[in-house]
Amino acid sequence: PRWYYKEGYIKAILLYLGGILNHEKVDAFTDRLGVLGFNMQLRDNWGYEITLLGGRSKDLDKEFGSYEIDVSTWFNPSPKWNGNVWGGYQKTYNFARNYLAFYSWFGSSFSMHALDIMDVGTSLNAFIEGNPDNNIEDVTYNARPFVSLTPLNDLNMRLYVDNVYVRSTGEFEQLIVGFLFSYSFLPKSWIYLAVNEIRDRSPEYDALGNTLPQRMH
Repeated sequence: PRWYYKEGYIKAILLYLGGILNHEKVDAFTDRLGVLGFNMQLRDNWGYEITLLGGRSKDLDKEFGSYEIDVSTWFNPSPKWNGNVWGGYQKTYNFARNYLAFYSWFGSSFSMHALDIMDVGTSLNAFIEGNPDNNIEDVTYNARPFVSLTPLNDLNMRLYVDNVYVRSTGEFEQLIVGFLFSYSFLPKSWIYLAVNEIRDRSPEYDALGNTLPQRMH
């Protein structure tokens, strides 16, 4: 159900519930999850949402009670800037490390209309991997600052830098510099030009197939 309020600080409230069924033939099991969510919109352009999930799941022959909580909030108090903050926690199977453990994440984004033709902003994220002993195994950080220029209503140029830093290595593992040009020369007709430069620490080998020292390349 959804409730709307013509007066007062609260603008609208949404309460929802349901279920999720997901059958995977490889596990010969149907994941079953219940969903409960709450969303509130306020008149000062602020809102938040909380979602709870719980049930039974199975991955790689391991059946377990799974659960997840997601929290997000957004605010837009001025036409010149807006922001979002979100986070979550779940019990899930870590396929990369081959064990069942917790997984958590936290992020935020911010955008500001700095000039008539320019927007600037960034997103920040942290991804936390747990281990079976309920300790933190590793943390991956990601940031993506950007600059967006719109000199004409139908023309936009956007430049961003995407960084990935891993706590266990103490180094940046990936760097992407991206540029997107978009132009609408007719209604519903666009021209796009995208350029990306990617640097990472993926394995390198010499002519004999030997692994070279790891570096950003």
